[in-house]
Amino acid sequence: MMNEKLKRLLENKKNITAIALVLGCFVFIGSLLPEELTLQRWVAAFFAANALVAMALAFVLSTRLEILETIFRGLDRVYKVHRWAGMWAVFSIFMHWWLVPQSNAPRDDSSLMEIGSDTGEWATWLLLGLVVISFMRILPYHLWKWSHRLMGLVFFISVFHYLFAIRPFQLFSPAGIAMNLTSIVGFVAWWYYAFSKSTSKHHLAKVQNVKKENGVVSFEAKPIQGRPSWNAGQFAFISVLHHQKIGGEPHPFTIASSDHQGIPRFSVAGLGDYTKTLFDHLSNGDMLRLDLPYGRFKLNRQPSPQVWMGSGIGITPFVAWLQELNETSLSRSTSCPNVVLYYLVKNADAAIFAEELQQLTENLPTVSLKVIFSAEGRITPDRIADDLNGNVERAELYFCGNPEVRKMMQEGLEALGMPKNNTHYELFDFRGAI
Repeated sequence: MMNEKLKRLLENKKNITAIALVLGCFVFIGSLLPEELTLQRWVAAFFAANALVAMALAFVLSTRLEILETIFRGLDRVYKVHRWAGMWAVFSIFMHWWLVPQSNAPRDDSSLMEIGSDTGEWATWLLLGLVVISFMRILPYHLWKWSHRLMGLVFFISVFHYLFAIRPFQLFSPAGIAMNLTSIVGFVAWWYYAFSKSTSKHHLAKVQNVKKENGVVSFEAKPIQGRPSWNAGQFAFISVLHHQKIGGEPHPFTIASSDHQGIPRFSVAGLGDYTKTLFDHLSNGDMLRLDLPYGRFKLNRQPSPQVWMGSGIGITPFVAWLQELNETSLSRSTSCPNVVLYYLVKNADAAIFAEELQQLTENLPTVSLKVIFSAEGRITPDRIADDLNGNVERAELYFCGNPEVRKMMQEGLEALGMPKNNTHYELFDFRGAI
């Protein structure tokens, strides 16, 4: 079993590239440290540097800058790396605290150097507590957000410790310059995340055309000022403002429309506490703050065979894609992909988008719609291969919905010949623990 997982990891070129970059960073950090150090002091300094770099990286990744989405191919992957950076910071700071040599010389507890040394232990325990809070989801969002802001205090204490505790290198040595720059970048990124995040993506909007059906609330968010722009398939963070029964924390939802009219539409299934509250209490006239656009789940217009699969409410990005294809095919001659679209639902009552999908595919001869009722039998990779007419080797899978279903479809199609890395999806569990 372990050998199979290792083989799959090594076969993924993107994973190999990521591993190579991480190892390269470790080598670079280690190469900056003085060679004359004893092994224990070298390892302790190595982990201290790793802790500072990992915390600064986590702050940079929290800024949601658009360039980060481009580099990591989606905000979900940005936050995945963010979580790993946070865990590595915790591990590194504990390793440094455990390995750093202790001096038997008389202490002057009032000296700046002694205070700097003691702050390392403070940062260790404070970071541990904040990370546990973050990963265990034991606080409501508004308090959780402040716990994340307090990470800046941990970083400040860590930098203070670095500046005033006994160091094995000078401040303006190669290692010192690297850590100085890391400290500056970390502080700027944390400040931007905590207090000065750009509002260029923020739009105030009013809820209209609310429709509730079979546990799903659909609505439009009409901007009060300006006109937001997005690509079909992207998502927005929605905050309901000044509502007595709906919390104001932002939640990500796919935009279930193209941007042709400039009014984003959303459909939300009541699957959790927050979404059930939206279904019960959201009404026309409620005020929203939209933070958009985000995401890299975008329409691929190449004529190669594609499988689009929406599980339940996961059909929404494909509704937006179909709208985009219809609008552009009417306005100009553009290429249209060869698509088999699967809408996976429990039964006919749950297929609330079936009629709209039928209308959207009527004028798209290269798009074949198939509504699959799980109550009558689940879709299989072999069935998909038959619908592709033997073109599995050239196919690409675009999936939105249940991760377990996606994993099963991906593995099954790859076993039938679909190239690895041809599955495209985004995860919305940005706050979730690993």
